Amino acid sequence: MATVSPADVQRIAAIESPVLRNLEITHAYSLLAAAVAERGSSGANWCVFATWASRQAGATIRGEDALDVLTDRLGGGSLLHPLRTFGRWLLRRGLLNRGSRLGRLMGRLHTPFDAVELASDAVARGNRKVFEEIGYEFARWLAAADLDTFLSGLRAGDPPDGQRLLRSAFTRYSDPASGPQELLLANLEIGLHEQTRLQPEICEALDAATITAEELGRRLCPNRRPRVQKAAGLLAAPVQGWLAELSREIITHSLMVLSVPGRILLLGANLDDPFPEVLRVLSDEELAALVAMFEPSGVDHSGATDWSDLHQRMHYIVHLFRAFHEDRVLFDAPFTPVQVKAILAGVIPDGDL
Repeated sequence: MATVSPADVQRIAAIESPVLRNLEITHAYSLLAAAVAERGSSGANWCVFATWASRQAGATIRGEDALDVLTDRLGGGSLLHPLRTFGRWLLRRGLLNRGSRLGRLMGRLHTPFDAVELASDAVARGNRKVFEEIGYEFARWLAAADLDTFLSGLRAGDPPDGQRLLRSAFTRYSDPASGPQELLLANLEIGLHEQTRLQPEICEALDAATITAEELGRRLCPNRRPRVQKAAGLLAAPVQGWLAELSREIITHSLMVLSVPGRILLLGANLDDPFPEVLRVLSDEELAALVAMFEPSGVDHSGATDWSDLHQRMHYIVHLFRAFHEDRVLFDAPFTPVQVKAILAGVIPDGDL
């Protein structure tokens, strides 16, 4: 079975193209998930969920989910299929990537959807940020000679700077006596570390559509005096307000959807899937205490109304990790062998990514 080494993680994290980097990250997570499962863990490990979260992030990084929302707003249907196909073709050739020739041209135009490009960049940076830390630690743990050697490389303290939660999680992964509840606790500890670290990028992505009249004026009249720029911005504000609302809808949709094999999960909706029998009653005191931190009193609705709120994100993640713990379909490969071959050759493949 193919594996991912710490050197592989460093190589992938250094890839300049955010689209190709994301594709390799997603593939690497799937390999790490399989390798962790080979160690004897029962149920889905954190890398399983990371695989599909990274694949979903790829749609935002490429701008494809934005294209889907836009065409749906225009009415959808077969008549718009050529537009969707051409738009996807442009996106996969770097329309939102400032490192490509097409992306640099797009950047000079300052289109109404600059916010989508900014959100794409924030998601790409978050995707790399998590992988080059947590993906690296998984690769290092799999390659370590013993647990103590591995743990000595983790920083003390709480996130975002400390790695206490990672230390606790990998200790549980390493214990042969760990059962489903200990594994769920380990997954949630890594999830809390990850989401704490991602807070700046998530807020940045959601706020990308916000623009002041002064900034709008500078974009419309870059070589004019400040007074003229401000006047232009105020005149264009009503139109920009509608465009900003559309951009915000696109960005919110991008961040509030998770595609897993056979399903599309709306993160703002209640996840009412039943918990596996082994996780219905939480007998592990540490797990019960961590879950209780994010469970509201009264009626429990796991859907998040504000994805920038860490507590709401973790509430949904608690339900997601718990409900899908025994779902083996999550171990499916995110890409076909033909797509993987193209990705590893530095080519963005065709088909559903």
